[in-house]
Amino acid sequence: MTKNAKINELEIINIIQKNNTSIKGNSNVIKSIGDDCAVIDLGVNKLVITTDMLFRSTHFPKLLTPFQIGKRVITANVSDIASMCAKPLGIVISMGFDSETADKNYIDELSKGINSACCEYNCPLVGGDTNKSKELVLSGTAFGITPNPVYRTFEMAGNENEQKDLDSNIYITNDLGKVSCALLMYEKYLFDKKNGVPDSFNTGLKLINEYPEIFKKLSEPKARIFEGMALNGHINTCCDISDGLGKDITYIKDFELYSEDILNCASSETFEFCEELNIDDMNLLDLILNSGEEFELLFSSFNSPNYLNNILEKNKNKNKIKTKKENNLSTSSKVVKIGKKIENGQYIDDIEFKEFHKGTIKGYVHHWDN
Repeated sequence: MTKNAKINELEIINIIQKNNTSIKGNSNVIKSIGDDCAVIDLGVNKLVITTDMLFRSTHFPKLLTPFQIGKRVITANVSDIASMCAKPLGIVISMGFDSETADKNYIDELSKGINSACCEYNCPLVGGDTNKSKELVLSGTAFGITPNPVYRTFEMAGNENEQKDLDSNIYITNDLGKVSCALLMYEKYLFDKKNGVPDSFNTGLKLINEYPEIFKKLSEPKARIFEGMALNGHINTCCDISDGLGKDITYIKDFELYSEDILNCASSETFEFCEELNIDDMNLLDLILNSGEEFELLFSSFNSPNYLNNILEKNKNKNKIKTKKENNLSTSSKVVKIGKKIENGQYIDDIEFKEFHKGTIKGYVHHWDN
């Protein structure tokens, strides 16, 4: 009997996309497989739809509470809506419970976390399904709306904006690297796969107390809904950083990144943490490139950093009354330049991106091995 060949999720998606003839001739489908959301034409407005499935064993470190897990499934889905620069409309969630999680107290806390995030993003939970499973499985499908969806790749080739896009800078929102550092903290000091609680557990707790924002980025990440809606009309491309900058940057296709700028997008707390653990700049750069589920926005724009930051500031002030009333949108953010668009190729510091730190995985891709 022939063994199954090794396969990864990109290959699986390619097979599914190759066999998907259902969308041919359907003029309502503007965007299908291949972006953060599908986009359906409703006339003036466009409906954006995304789905994200999370498993207890692969997506939730054991230290996370049911409340934090509930918030996380909403954030993961709403982050895709944010990357299209759209407004959330609602979400449905299918939930599979095993013998451990099919517990009234657990489900009560989980659902409170789901509700908390739904209120924060003004994205109501409107339905779903429940079932029995071998482990906790949470699969969300979120909906949003916008007259102007922003895609991973530039959609306006052939007009005057095409040249403007070549002159674009590449930006991220806020900072990167905290999630990788938090996982390093967790795996090195807080969790032992064989014994559960390691001898270094108290050291891990001390690090959590010293660097609370690092662990918070892992346990309670934020979707950048406010930033996406505010930047709509001022940027050319956009995606969220869910699989790591090293993978997600390749959606932009042709780029030049600068390692110094990437390092500068790490927070002061991240630098201090790396200094305490004797992590040098080169290894920090790897941590940033491989830091998945950051949920920051990665985008290109021919506008300057000052212009974009002013846009965020103006919209923050305009949104103050709404956020106090509904508690639904983040109001403190910034954009940081990490590179620029170029005519052809993918580079970091004048070195081909695939050759930079050759052998180091850039970003996260699910693999299925024999």
